[in-house]
Amino acid sequence: MKFDVVVVGAGPAGASCAYHLSGSGLRVLLLERERLPRFKLCAGCLSARTLRLLPEGYEGLLINRIRSGRLGFRALEEVRVEAEEDIAYIVDRRFFDHFLVKKAQERGVELVEAEFLGFEDEGGGYKVFSSKGSFRTEFVVGADGVRSRTAKLLGFKRKSSYRSLEFFTEGRLEEEVLIEIGWVKRGYLWLFPKGDGVSLGVATTGEEDLLKILGAYSNLRGLKYRHPKGWHIPFLEKEGDITLGEGRVLLVGDAAGMADPLLGEGIYYALLAGKLLSEAVLKEPSEPLRAYRRLLKPLLEELLYAGKIARLAYSFQRVAYKMGKGYALRSFYRVLKGEENYKDLYRRGWLAFLKHLTEEVFSGIFRRHERGNHRISL
Repeated sequence: MKFDVVVVGAGPAGASCAYHLSGSGLRVLLLERERLPRFKLCAGCLSARTLRLLPEGYEGLLINRIRSGRLGFRALEEVRVEAEEDIAYIVDRRFFDHFLVKKAQERGVELVEAEFLGFEDEGGGYKVFSSKGSFRTEFVVGADGVRSRTAKLLGFKRKSSYRSLEFFTEGRLEEEVLIEIGWVKRGYLWLFPKGDGVSLGVATTGEEDLLKILGAYSNLRGLKYRHPKGWHIPFLEKEGDITLGEGRVLLVGDAAGMADPLLGEGIYYALLAGKLLSEAVLKEPSEPLRAYRRLLKPLLEELLYAGKIARLAYSFQRVAYKMGKGYALRSFYRVLKGEENYKDLYRRGWLAFLKHLTEEVFSGIFRRHERGNHRISL
């Protein structure tokens, strides 16, 4: 069977790409390994700016609306900052992903629930192999996640990623989320609402014992501990980390490493990149990779600036907490709403960061001096 495009993976990136391609008149096949709707381990937090990328009819998917955030430091200190309007939403990925796929199907996308096995270049196109047969196509889109088989077949290897653990339990947060820093060297711990319960998770790039950390934090918060499940969140550290594909085989979403290096947000970038990939195929079908890279430039710049902020914030977590207590958390809300971007935050925050860092350094020297004097006096 012949298609214009075969999209591998029916997550937000793949479904978005398929939706826009089919809406432009192309014949699109969407390959998904699991039967939909399928469980997806994810806190399911959508930044408010994500809504503008969704097809009509998404409102019933929003199980929590977020209007305030709490930032904690090692559970010793905490600040709560309210927003004037919604800054984020919580969805169940089972139904969210299925909704996106159904919207793509309404536009004519054909869904085949089968395992992707590989592809071969036939000169003028590609032959795609699956557990339910083979298909011929002009383009292949790898939207098959952090362990992307498409990327591996192209010779790309996953580079930087967060290790994450998460579980769902009883609890109530209403319209707010809690982010805790200081528990891991580079990363954070989160407590989000999830319908009538909560999701508790931790993400790190280090080698900390995440099971131990989640157990300790559960006891501290009085939450019923449930055995967590883990996954990886890929992110960019430098421009060369991006893997966009080769020829007319293109990568998108987690398969390309498109997650926010600061907090690991991936859904917004997946939806946007899926749309941009479809534009690249339609505008320059002979050289879609070149067009794709050009269209992605603002998105990639955003991720790289988020990475710069992440390196500073996680290297100096007490300083990051102090900045969050001031203007930084409200500035971050504007990013979530799409009113500002990480580049704005990075450039505007430099002076404040240096001020807080200097204060922290001198404060540390003073504390050590005081302890030294105390020992001498004894």
